[in-house]
Amino acid sequence: MNKREEIAGKVCELYREYGIKSVTMDDVARQLSISKKTLYEYFRDKKDLVVGVMESIARNKAIDLSIPRKENVNAIEELFYYYKMQVQMIRDHKPAFIYDLKKYYPDLYRQFQEVKRARILDSVQTNLIKGKKEGLYRDDLDESVIARLNLMRIEGIMNSGTFSFKEVVSTDFFSGIFRYHVYGIVSDEGRRIFEKELNKLNIL
Repeated sequence: MNKREEIAGKVCELYREYGIKSVTMDDVARQLSISKKTLYEYFRDKKDLVVGVMESIARNKAIDLSIPRKENVNAIEELFYYYKMQVQMIRDHKPAFIYDLKKYYPDLYRQFQEVKRARILDSVQTNLIKGKKEGLYRDDLDESVIARLNLMRIEGIMNSGTFSFKEVVSTDFFSGIFRYHVYGIVSDEGRRIFEKELNKLNIL
């Protein structure tokens, strides 16, 4: 990890905690115990720093999503890895960060959303293909359609106003969405394995 990445990773935590707008370059230098001169050696201005933070988030997300693919797990076990990761994201959710990004850096917000959408589609579609090959998912599924429907459902939940913010960030709510998705795709064998794993998590 180079110095720019190291600084961006630390600033990411400040932005998550306090939002982007309220954290100045002076605040960053003070909190990280570095001089402003050093900070400006790696970032031209605040927008460049925000870019660095978003790059840091993207790198970490890519690592998170690649982990189960490197391990000897089946498609349903892979889903549970993603489930646990997303529950942690819900618990750590800081709305001020995304609000400020969308309001003050709309171009970066759009880029962030596009990357996120592409990753969701890729991870869901890859998992569906794997599950079909393993006989754990129904063999009549069109993985491209299901992946896009899943993305549409996620975005609809977040943007439609049908559910309150409190509901959306509830782990019980997410557990229901998770089960809804999985029960729609599993074969009989997949259902047996899925419910065994559900019992371990106590989210039935």
